[in-house]
Amino acid sequence: MRTDVTLRGSKADQFERIQDHLENRRGHELSRTAVVGILMAEFEQNIDGNNTVSSEILSG
Repeated sequence: MRTDVTLRGSKADQFERIQDHLENRRGHELSRTAVVGILMAEFEQNIDGNNTVSSEILSG
């Protein structure tokens, strides 16, 4: 299965800010796929009640 997403304008800018933040936090470059994977994992942790998604990441 494959899912493609195209972001434009402010959503693309937001994604780049999130990617930069995660790269700074982890200390190395991340692929776009890795960034989406991290966001999905943090989201699932949040809905399972185990953790909260960083508001700093999502506020852009």
